[in-house]
Amino acid sequence: MRLFITIVVAVASCNGAQPGHVDGAAGSGNKDAAIADASSSSGDATNDPFAAARATCIAKINTLRATKGRPAYTRWTAVESCVDQEATSDETTGQPHAAWLSGQYACNGNGQNECEGQGANGIASCLDQMWNEKDQAECSGCDACANAYNPNCANCDFSGMSTGHVCGHYVNMSANYFTMAACGFSSLGGWDAINFE
Repeated sequence: MRLFITIVVAVASCNGAQPGHVDGAAGSGNKDAAIADASSSSGDATNDPFAAARATCIAKINTLRATKGRPAYTRWTAVESCVDQEATSDETTGQPHAAWLSGQYACNGNGQNECEGQGANGIASCLDQMWNEKDQAECSGCDACANAYNPNCANCDFSGMSTGHVCGHYVNMSANYFTMAACGFSSLGGWDAINFE
């Protein structure tokens, strides 16, 4: 099983997006409207084959966040089916984060974690593995940057480009500058994506 994280691209933004993050509002219309819709349903939960996995995903993230005294993320239901499409597209092409990086989806947010090969039934164990990145020596400084994204945070190799040890999954899951998460699952059954806003 491999875990993947989106390498964050530096973009200047006029709408208040965090420096160093892809502007989640690009191509998504009104960002404030998307945030206001965060608690709305993406459809009838009884017809959602991933309803239980989505609930498990956000509950697991919030349980892990609580171990660091961090507030819970809101479940970003308005974009869950879109994140499903991103996960399906990436599994189809075999390219982690390709759909997210393409900018063609309105659900990008400002960060993404992705699991390859776990599927909906493995989301909790995948999230545990991502959270455990904090225990690597190369990630020992990540908590110092939890309140604002900083690609140069000491002892926090976000994308693994310097040390080969990725810290970014943990960073996205523990960040105080995100408030919402949407869990998506590939219709092919193998890949999971979590978008953060």
